[in-house]
Amino acid sequence: MSRKQFICVVISIIFILNILIPNNTEGALIFTGKKIDDVEQKLIEEILALDSKVLSLQNQLDELSLQNKELEKNLEQKKRELIALDNKFKDNQHQLADWIVFSFKGGLGNFLTVLVGADDLGEFFRRFDNILFIMEYYNNVILETKSVISIRRQEELDIVDKQKQIKALEEQAQKALEEIKNTLEKKQNELNQAKLVLDDTAFLEMMSKSWQEALPSLDYLLKNLSKLPWSNVSPDDLKVNYFSLTARAEFTDKSLTKKLFSGDERLKYVYFTFSPEGVTVSEKLPGAKTPFYSITCNMILTKDQKVRFKPVKLDFSGVKLPPKVIEDLMASYDMTFTPPPLPLDLKVSSIATTNGKLRIDFKK
Repeated sequence: MSRKQFICVVISIIFILNILIPNNTEGALIFTGKKIDDVEQKLIEEILALDSKVLSLQNQLDELSLQNKELEKNLEQKKRELIALDNKFKDNQHQLADWIVFSFKGGLGNFLTVLVGADDLGEFFRRFDNILFIMEYYNNVILETKSVISIRRQEELDIVDKQKQIKALEEQAQKALEEIKNTLEKKQNELNQAKLVLDDTAFLEMMSKSWQEALPSLDYLLKNLSKLPWSNVSPDDLKVNYFSLTARAEFTDKSLTKKLFSGDERLKYVYFTFSPEGVTVSEKLPGAKTPFYSITCNMILTKDQKVRFKPVKLDFSGVKLPPKVIEDLMASYDMTFTPPPLPLDLKVSSIATTNGKLRIDFKK
């Protein structure tokens, strides 16, 4: 066989192998290039759920830390206010002490002497006004001192309350740290268990690492989904029946993607896809052939005229996952939004998704 024939044979073999060996699509393959069986799927779900729980606990810990800092800041302010009140109380105390000494040494009698010594009626009233001014001044000092004492007591109670709140937050933070530690230990136990039933667990660790890299972005999306400017979005197609007072508004997924996500730099690669199955929210990084992750949700109309996202499945790196994987992450987030208002004060009667469109029906 000549060299040229050998090269042709090699190229032919490579071409045939590329046809026979499938790519990682539709969740059939994962990092190792082998199909995922039930045991591996269960381990993936448990480990990724634990990773989500760790991030949820870390978010909780960060929030507790922010609250604690704010409380400590308020506590310092309260202490400064208390010091100012103490200084004010001491100043009033000195003034009242001087007034008491003055009164005890015949100050009130001296006032009468001053009045009696007036040469005429005009002088008498001028002296009387001055005496009233002095007595009113010290009466105000007494009232102010009472108020200072009352405010001071309240400030002391507020300081004690802030200290209790700080202590409670510190205890919550300690519990969150303990739970993070326990969750990480549980994850390690899962990996150790996997090593007993699987020949190779490297793909689990690789997927966990990739999932941890994706979680902050997914967490930001879930946290801000309800905060998007839904009420400012106008429909791409609106039909109003003024006789029956009904309306139908339609929004395309491409239009909603542009209107809702373009204003946030961290969501610029996120997009909607509507289908009869519901709405799929995906993030696709530049240059990638497939989404980084995608969440498919049902859209449910609530009693208070809001629309709630209910996740039904999650797709990550080609692997189908149940919503329970991100339950802990979503627990504290609002997954609802208020549809844009329509004229005539129409109410939402139903909501549905079709290929490429979100359809909302309204009635009086």
